[in-house]
Amino acid sequence: WDEFWKVVKGNGACNKERVETRKKAFDDGAWVREAATAYHEKRKSREEQNRKTV
Repeated sequence: WDEFWKVVKGNGACNKERVETRKKAFDDGAWVREAATAYHEKRKSREEQNRKTV
């Protein structure tokens, strides 16, 4: 059970690799989040402009 609880607490054999992989995936996906935010802002701006012209 000692080994089991070590893994549960984050001290497993692959924990460091798993965390590094997740961080890399998050960092690599930053451009997607930025693009989605920019797209949202652009659509929001266009909708506001359309409301003003109506």
